Amino acid sequence: MSKYTDLISNYHASKPLFFQHIDLSTRPLIDVNASLDNLVTAFDIDNAVGKQLDILGEWIGRTRIVSQPISGVYFSWDTDGLGLDQGVWQGPYDPDSGFTSLSDDTYRIILKAKIAINNWNGQNGTLPDILDNALVGSGVSMQVVDNQDMSISILILPEIEFANVSLELISAIKQGYLTVKAAGVRVKEMVMPSDGSRLFAFDTDTQYLAGFDQGSWDEVVNNGN
Repeated sequence: MSKYTDLISNYHASKPLFFQHIDLSTRPLIDVNASLDNLVTAFDIDNAVGKQLDILGEWIGRTRIVSQPISGVYFSWDTDGLGLDQGVWQGPYDPDSGFTSLSDDTYRIILKAKIAINNWNGQNGTLPDILDNALVGSGVSMQVVDNQDMSISILILPEIEFANVSLELISAIKQGYLTVKAAGVRVKEMVMPSDGSRLFAFDTDTQYLAGFDQGSWDEVVNNGN
């Protein structure tokens, strides 16, 4: 039964050949419609994988290939931060020195950020929502600091349980794949805590800053561009 055979009147519904004829004639339309529905689901950014994400990347304007090989993130036994669910599996054609093609999970985050960037209105007040929405569940947060001299500084802040943070994502952020800035504004520096999840600051206790015994000295991971 389909939405077309449901419309057959009672008189004709008792005629098996008529019923089969209507079903045979309309079934391809139903199958085509179902296939189109599956295509929409397949290219939903939250469900897309592999080549589907690559095609989305072409539409959105961000490739999976990074400009510099990402190293130090391959899975390894007995290595902090590179164990199960942390390190990236080395593919059969990946060089030992690092890989240039992002995994689906990291690429999906970058595409979500790029979608938001494409629709950004250029105002600083809307930046937190863009970064928070893109990075939700990733174990990383970012804060953009306006230096008031046509430059910004970017704070990269891992969660307290750093072991849950993707080193691949951190590397992609360092290369600028989640950088949001207005035209003419340069990135002065990217900074991470040298240890822990918050930067040191006097008499401050926030999501990003903390005092003695909790905050960590900053470590510049990218001198900007």
